[in-house]
Amino acid sequence: MYDLFITNASIIDPESRKITVANVGVKGGRIAAITRDAAESVQALDCTGLYLSPGFIDIHAHIESNPSAGILMCQQGVTTVINGNCGMSPDNLPAFLERESVRGFAVNQYELVGATSLRAQSGQHDRNAPMSVSQTDTAAGLLEEALSAGAAGLSFGLEYEPGSSAAEILALARIAARHGKPVAVHIRSDYYAGLSAINEAIDICRRTGAGVQISHVVYQFGYGMMQQALDIIDSAVQEGLDISCDSGMYTSFATFIGTPVFDESCFEKWQVSYDSLVAANGKYAGQRLTRESYLDLRTNYPEDAVIAMIGVPHEIPLAFTLPYMMVSSDAGVNQGQDTSRGHPQDSGTFPRFFRKIFRETGQLSLVDAVRRATILPADRMGLSKKGRIGIGMDADLTIFNPILITDRGQFPHEGRPDALPDGIESVVINGHLVIHQKNVLKPDAGHTVRMRGKPYSY
Repeated sequence: MYDLFITNASIIDPESRKITVANVGVKGGRIAAITRDAAESVQALDCTGLYLSPGFIDIHAHIESNPSAGILMCQQGVTTVINGNCGMSPDNLPAFLERESVRGFAVNQYELVGATSLRAQSGQHDRNAPMSVSQTDTAAGLLEEALSAGAAGLSFGLEYEPGSSAAEILALARIAARHGKPVAVHIRSDYYAGLSAINEAIDICRRTGAGVQISHVVYQFGYGMMQQALDIIDSAVQEGLDISCDSGMYTSFATFIGTPVFDESCFEKWQVSYDSLVAANGKYAGQRLTRESYLDLRTNYPEDAVIAMIGVPHEIPLAFTLPYMMVSSDAGVNQGQDTSRGHPQDSGTFPRFFRKIFRETGQLSLVDAVRRATILPADRMGLSKKGRIGIGMDADLTIFNPILITDRGQFPHEGRPDALPDGIESVVINGHLVIHQKNVLKPDAGHTVRMRGKPYSY
């Protein structure tokens, strides 16, 4: 007898690139059968007229055990997230992994080690200065410890830590390469300056052998220079380098107001004024900023998140012309439990991707769209049991209607960022029915997973 038996679904397998109607039996958190026969089960789910795919995998998020953010993730069809991006991860990551691995969470989560966090733990608190040799050695030791404890890889947020030196970057990336773990890179700049910054990320791969994931490409280049950026990335891939990338579905990004991203020089660079910034949370939540409120936030509330309402949306589909471009959310703007403020990416990225890139434009087939959200990030992260439909694979499944799938979240000055999407019928995580018709049935079915691996010996 199966724990869950899903019948009459149109099953999308991104590995074989086939769609077929069949039933799926789930037992012990794994896919136990794919059949056209009937079977007995504890719980049955009729999916006539619906499509079943592997659960969506978000390769770039910042939700670190935030229950509200985790629920928004699974309500948009995501079953696994990769946190710790942009150089930001919990302090003492081994302790975090030990603590969280025994608790349930809304989705499965993996953690990258953030280089910004390593710098702080090593005593370098000046974001404009490089680490010393001794600080780099300390950071290297902390990285070894975190990767051995189950961290999924390394991340850099070079735009947040402009003092980061080539020596420290390469020293840390070599350790990730030896552990066979990817390196996610938020490059040093966006806009036109970002075009040269791409080469620094590519050089990490070329000089260390680490697989490099270039983060949220549209947020860096969705201002009129997208094709130039894609050409640089693809040239490196054609050279044979292990480079891949991800992108969200918005050009208007969010980050903390106190970071170098929002230094006053940003207005001249982007050719906008103060009112192009919208407070995502905090004192001025939902308001466009003035010079006075901008200075107040920068001085007194540097951890408040602000959205830069910039970019040209027609650049977004261009990003997905690269066959290895994955979809990602960058979710986790609002670290609190009030989801009514924040960024619509936290609730709408994946439905928006399917609505715009598959249904409305036909730019990608349904199978290829599913690949960008499942098997591509699974393979990049080494998750061999996820992102696929097959016997023995993890029973992380998303059941949706591709004709109805639609994002509803809006920017905080326009409406509710956390408005739930349409078209996500059911979500299964580790064999448990977690979401059904927008209702949350089991908010703790996910796991915080520690990755195990043996470092290479050269």
